[in-house]
Amino acid sequence: MSAPEGAAPPVGPAYPPGSFNAHWFNFFNAVSFQIMMGAPIILYVKSLGASSTVLGVVAAFTPLMTVFQLPAARFLDRYGYREFVLMGWGLRTVLIFVVAAVPLMMFLDDLSKLAVLLAILFVFNLLRGISSAAWMPWIAALIPEERRGRFLSLDQLFMHAGCLLALLASALLMAGRVDPWEYATVFFLSALGGAASLLFIKRIPEVACTEAARKGSANVPWRAMLGYVPFRRLIGFNLVFMAVVGSLGVFTVEFLREEMHAGVSEVLLLSGFSFVGALLSLPVFGSVVDRTGSKPVMRVAIAIFAACIALWFLLASGVVPFQFAIVAGLNFAAGIASAGFNLANVRIAMATMPEMGRNHFFALFTVITSLGLGAAPVLWGVGLDVIGPFEAVTGLFTWKRHSFYFLALFLLDLVALAAAGLLMEAPAGGRIEPNLVYARLKRAPRIWQR
Repeated sequence: MSAPEGAAPPVGPAYPPGSFNAHWFNFFNAVSFQIMMGAPIILYVKSLGASSTVLGVVAAFTPLMTVFQLPAARFLDRYGYREFVLMGWGLRTVLIFVVAAVPLMMFLDDLSKLAVLLAILFVFNLLRGISSAAWMPWIAALIPEERRGRFLSLDQLFMHAGCLLALLASALLMAGRVDPWEYATVFFLSALGGAASLLFIKRIPEVACTEAARKGSANVPWRAMLGYVPFRRLIGFNLVFMAVVGSLGVFTVEFLREEMHAGVSEVLLLSGFSFVGALLSLPVFGSVVDRTGSKPVMRVAIAIFAACIALWFLLASGVVPFQFAIVAGLNFAAGIASAGFNLANVRIAMATMPEMGRNHFFALFTVITSLGLGAAPVLWGVGLDVIGPFEAVTGLFTWKRHSFYFLALFLLDLVALAAAGLLMEAPAGGRIEPNLVYARLKRAPRIWQR
């Protein structure tokens, strides 16, 4: 396969020419999505008077819309991975330019702006959910299995660098009192990042669909897929852990704004420490995970999350006094944990998915876990609103809605740590008993072919 014109040189002897463009795509895409799906959009929605439930709904849009990966996976063979991603990312970039105009709609009150913004974000995430069906199968087919750990760690390095740049730029633009035009400028920066990412999508080499993958797209035996034990355990574990981290980025921001009275720029800068932690730790994780496997790295990451959430609980309950240095350290440690977990989780998922039906395995995995990821912020948001202004003091602990929230997350994180031990990983990161799932797929009832 020859490299596209203008492509970067090969990453290494085992990487296809032009694959480095995937990293630059993720960099500019991260600049875009960190604003549109991260702290800046949450802060803007909060400035319009949104409740905790509405904040949860905004956070849930992205994972819930991945349900459309299931029907989308059937069309990947028809359009190809690159064309499919390009269409979806192109349309959603257009919508970001529309979002940038919302803060400048002075003829609308805050409630009307919120309604318009929610409608745009719904369609934006719908397009993302459909087009993202192609991404993981594309990378899994492009990068050799024995080099994926290093490739994915470098990919996340670029992604976290883009997220950090987006937060720093947003904090600089929104220092002090924030006016509508400043929000509009930040959203316009997101749109420019999305447009730049499209240039690098075109340079990533296309991968022809294998015969096994085509057969898997023709017959979709969902029941047999869920009967594959390594796959089922991976899904169950992810559902538990998504309940922990699915809302953390939303309600820590709300906690800092409501309870600690931190400014918009301060919240953004504090959030940026998580990406500094990820950037510094990813080279270490990338060199370790291919030697030790995914599970040791995953367990360390979950344990760090448990320590971070415990300290958030102590802050929210008044045991530990609020200090910016403490929050910065918490976000730094959480960034390390997030980087390690994401790398290990994606790597073990790629090793678990068999070649036959790979597109649908990835789609089913992403949809089920994303439903859990989407439900988490909505349910936690409703719970926070139900608790409302309740306050009680028992000894050193002041019980408010956020202290209840962090305590519940801590207990769930311990469950996830125990569940990680049930995951099945082949020695040296090899594929897990692929012949078993092949047999299940071939024996699937004919009804699943309709």
